[in-house]
Amino acid sequence: MHGVAGVQLALFETGPDIATIRAKILVMERTADKARNTITGYARDWRNFAAWCAEAGREALPSTADTLLLYVAARLDGGWRVSTAERHITAIADRHRSAGVPVPDGKLAWEHLARTRRARKEVPRGRLALTPQQVQKICNRCCRENTPLASRARATVLLGMSTSLRASNLVALDLADVQFVPNKGVAVSVRSSKTDQTGKGKLIGVRYGKMKATCPVRALKDWLKLRGLRPGPLFTTVRRYQRPTLARLQPKVIWRIVKDSVKAIGLDPSPYGSHSLRAGFVTAAHLEHTDVLGIMEVTGHTKVETVRKYLRNADPFAGPNPLGNAL
Repeated sequence: MHGVAGVQLALFETGPDIATIRAKILVMERTADKARNTITGYARDWRNFAAWCAEAGREALPSTADTLLLYVAARLDGGWRVSTAERHITAIADRHRSAGVPVPDGKLAWEHLARTRRARKEVPRGRLALTPQQVQKICNRCCRENTPLASRARATVLLGMSTSLRASNLVALDLADVQFVPNKGVAVSVRSSKTDQTGKGKLIGVRYGKMKATCPVRALKDWLKLRGLRPGPLFTTVRRYQRPTLARLQPKVIWRIVKDSVKAIGLDPSPYGSHSLRAGFVTAAHLEHTDVLGIMEVTGHTKVETVRKYLRNADPFAGPNPLGNAL
């Protein structure tokens, strides 16, 4: 009975463009559960694998377990970290599933990764957290410089750290997403994020700071005096010594702002990046005795273990003495 119904349905698919509709359904199935950055990263990793296979005279799609093992071993020997190789294996498997072909058995590749990890004893890398003291130096310098670029840098650093937003979410904010609340601060509306794929959104309250230079609310107001109140992106491009445009910033600009800012105060910029703002929020909030649930409410994390990874203090003596006056 079901077979007959299927045939009848096919016979009457003559009106709308059914093939196009089916194609769109397939695209939605493949992409709905992945963040945009994940999709972009998978595509980049697949191109890397396909190029290696072409050079090695191997077939990329479908691939074999032996090809996957050789690829991983070659890349690790070439200097890749284990975590990078892990990401590529996941991307290769995803491409095979998307193409509807069997996923190569990754058992040998994963075993090789495990042996490599034990041999190297790699320490997970993460961007250093910006400390409040470093942020204060950055903001003081921005205030002295007093240019549109400096004003934008101060506002993005302070709002990025106080909201713990990723660079992609920070540049996605529009002017309509911020609302100043008298005597309280500014309410920031985040429409969606990496941990909120369904787009439920959340509202983050950013309070006034104790010092004028490092107050995120005042810094945002100073930036908006230059940007103006025209609808559009909150953070926009700036031509040096000129008024801001209405062109939205790309996430990589936040990365550049953080690196340039730490370099300007005499730090080595290599271990810092846009994620230093998010790590800085978690670390600073922890040292201020904010409980983990309070931190997670802002960051959007759903696992305590993930938050703990951010608690990386540059200064091991920054927190209170856990023994107090016991000894």
